[in-house]
Amino acid sequence: MKLNIIFACIVALAIAVMYANIGGLDIYALDEAKNAEAARHMFTTGDYVVPYYNGELRTDKPPLHYYFMAAGYSLFGVNPFGARFFSSFFGVLTVILTFLFVLKHFHTRAAIWSALVLITSLHFNLQFHMSVPDPYLIFFTTWAFISFYEAYKTHNRWQLFFFYFAIGCGILTKGPIAIALPGLTALFFLLFNKDFKWKTIWRLQPVGGLLISFMVAFPWYREVHRQTNGAWTEEFFLKHNLSRYSEAMEGHEGIFLITFAYVFLLGMLTFTPFVFQSVKHAIKQRKEEPLLYVLIATLVVVVFFASSSTKLPNYTVPAYPALAVILGVYLSRIDEQWLKNTWNKVGHLMYTIVLLAFPVGIYVGLQADDSLGHLSYLAWYFIPLSLLGVLNVVWLIQKRIYPLLVSNAAGWLITILLFFHLIFPPVDAENPVRKLLPQIDETQMVLSYQRLNPAFVFALEREITRFDNLDGLKEQMKQSPSGYVISRTEFRDELEQIEGLVYHSEARDLFENPTTLIMRWGP
Repeated sequence: MKLNIIFACIVALAIAVMYANIGGLDIYALDEAKNAEAARHMFTTGDYVVPYYNGELRTDKPPLHYYFMAAGYSLFGVNPFGARFFSSFFGVLTVILTFLFVLKHFHTRAAIWSALVLITSLHFNLQFHMSVPDPYLIFFTTWAFISFYEAYKTHNRWQLFFFYFAIGCGILTKGPIAIALPGLTALFFLLFNKDFKWKTIWRLQPVGGLLISFMVAFPWYREVHRQTNGAWTEEFFLKHNLSRYSEAMEGHEGIFLITFAYVFLLGMLTFTPFVFQSVKHAIKQRKEEPLLYVLIATLVVVVFFASSSTKLPNYTVPAYPALAVILGVYLSRIDEQWLKNTWNKVGHLMYTIVLLAFPVGIYVGLQADDSLGHLSYLAWYFIPLSLLGVLNVVWLIQKRIYPLLVSNAAGWLITILLFFHLIFPPVDAENPVRKLLPQIDETQMVLSYQRLNPAFVFALEREITRFDNLDGLKEQMKQSPSGYVISRTEFRDELEQIEGLVYHSEARDLFENPTTLIMRWGP
C-alpha cells in the first residue's frame, strides 16, 4: 500500500475516534465544566487576561486552553462541540506527530503500529474528548519531545526553535511542568548518550531557547499578576504546583506503583500483553538512539508523577506517545516465535480471560449502582471484546501473531466507537443537570447554597451566586418574588428553615455519592 494512502487512513481513524460524538455528551465532569465556563466567561466579556469561574478568580491553570475553547465557541457556538473541538484537533495532531516521527527514524510498519497504539487506547481518547488543559499539554509536550531529538540529530535551527516554542506554549497551558518534562528528558538523554558536553550544550542554546519560551508565556503571566495584584500568581504557583506536588490534594493519593498502573495497564489496555516486553526490548536495544530517547521520555514522565503526592490518571498521559513508539517498534518486530514463549502465552491467555469477562464485569458494575442499574443492557455493547477474546484463542492455537495483533486493534477500535456513540450517552443522560434543568424556569433567579455542581453554571450560561450562610441567602431571595436554590441533600434541613423555601427536586450526581438538591420559593 502506498504511503500516502496509509497516512490518509491513519488520519481518518484518528479523526473518527478523537471526534466521536464530542457534541453529544454533556459537559458535566467537575474540571471540564469549570474550564468550559471560564472560557465562556472570557469569550462573552472579551477579557482574555484574568480567568473567572462563577464570579470567582480561577487560579488552577494558565489560559491557552481557554483561548482555543473561545475560538471553538466563536466557530460553533457555546456548546460541548465548541468547547471540545480543539481538544480533539490536538489529539489528531498528536497521532500524526507520533506517526511521522516513527516513520522517519524506523520504518512504515512501526509507524502504523505506533499510531494504532494511540488510536485504540480508550484512556488516551478520553483525554481528547474533554475541555480541559490536558489535551493541549499532551500535544505540546509531544511536539517538544520530537523537536528536541530532531534538532539534536540534524542541527536544524527551526527544530530547535519549535522545541522552545512548544515549551512556551506548554507553560501557557499548564505552567512549569512544561519545562520539567522535556527539559529532564533532554538532560538524561545527553547524559546516557555520553554527550553532555559544552559543545553540545552551546549548540542547543538552552539560555536563548528558554528566552523564546518565556517570550511566549511571560506577557500574560506579567499582566495577570498586575491585574490581580499577585493573587493569581501566588495561588497558582504555591497551591496548584508546589502544594499539589508535595502533598496529596482532593483525596488523590496512592503509592507510587499506581502511576505505573495508570500508564502501562490503563493507558495501554489494548496491548497489555506486549507492553512490558516492549519496554524490556527497548532497554536491550538502547543502542538504537531514537529508541533510547523515547524510553527516557517515557520514564521521565512516569517517575516524575510517581514521586508526586497528588496522583491522577490524566497526569501521566504525556508519556503515552513516547510509550506508543516503544510498543509500535516492538510490535513491528515480533513474529510467531513470540507465541512459542510459555510466559507470553500465559500472559495472553490471562488477557483473553479479561476480554471474555468484560461484558459480565460491566453488567455487574451497573447493577451495583442503584441509579444506573436500569442501564445494565449496555453491557451487551462490550460483546466485541468477548469475540476478540475468542479470536485470540484461535490465533494462539494456530500460532499466528499478525492476525492476533490486527484483531486486537480492530476489536478495541470498534469498542471505542461504540463507547462514545452508544454506550456512554445513556449513562451521561443520568447526570443531574440533564435531569433537573428542564424542571426549572431558567428565566427566574437561581442561587446556590454551600455546594454547587459547576455544570449548572455552564448549562445556564450565567453566574450563580453561592452563599455559605442562610442570612445572606435570605437577603438575596428578597430581590425576586420567585426562584430556585441549588444545593445538596445534606443541606436540606438547613434550607427548610427559610420560610417559603420548599423542596422542588433532586438527582444523584453521576459516579459520585452527593445528590444535587433544588429548592424553590414563590409561585
